[in-house]
Amino acid sequence: MAEVQIYSIAVCPFAQRSRMVLTLKGVPFALTEIDITKPRPDWFLEMNPLGQVPVIRHDGRVLNESSVINEYLEEVFPEPRVFPADAYRRAQSRILIDHLNAVFVPAMYTLLLNQDPARHAGLVEKAVASWRWLDAFLLRHNPDGTWLWDDFGMADLSAAPFFQRWVLNDWFRRFVLPEAGTARVRRWRDACLAHDLVVRTGMPAEDFIKLYADYALGFGNGAVPPGRERSSFDFTWPLAERPMPPVPDWVPTAA
Repeated sequence: MAEVQIYSIAVCPFAQRSRMVLTLKGVPFALTEIDITKPRPDWFLEMNPLGQVPVIRHDGRVLNESSVINEYLEEVFPEPRVFPADAYRRAQSRILIDHLNAVFVPAMYTLLLNQDPARHAGLVEKAVASWRWLDAFLLRHNPDGTWLWDDFGMADLSAAPFFQRWVLNDWFRRFVLPEAGTARVRRWRDACLAHDLVVRTGMPAEDFIKLYADYALGFGNGAVPPGRERSSFDFTWPLAERPMPPVPDWVPTAA
């Protein structure tokens, strides 16, 4: 019998984080998928008035926000550990996760959603700066390793879903990560993308590109662009039948 009920949206990177923690810990869970293209059901809004996922129910109590959920799961199901045992390393992991949540993820989505050509170059610079911050952080704490610490853990799984989705900017915004100042973060990113758990809980790059096509037009979270009858997040539209979406004409060719 499932110990935890998790409410998710199939494409949500934050929910993917919590599904990975539950899987790593071997905690049986029941998964309920919310349709991003439809208004949130009243029963769901009673659990989280913001309408966001993930949400978990455990022992009759409800929690939301992936980082909070993952901290809770680490305490309630302590083995195997996902955070490091060492207090200093746990603290540094939280600093990295905070950067992901406050800087890296917003930079990714702002670049993707932007429709103003005049802002594009500046948003690319901010995105590159965040990648380089991660590179410098990794060099300080584990310069010769693969993960942030010795093994794949909380910081790594917190970054991995967004490394998967960065392909959206590679495709729709012709983003190219400069080689200078990024060798260490590239090694980390590539290892995260190849990790079996990340692969199993994510999807192929082409599927992400097709599903997030409306984001590149400025329409996120299931909003339908004018002149269309359905969102690119409509899973009744088979991905195999969709063409690869075009790159907007205004996006400059990468240098």
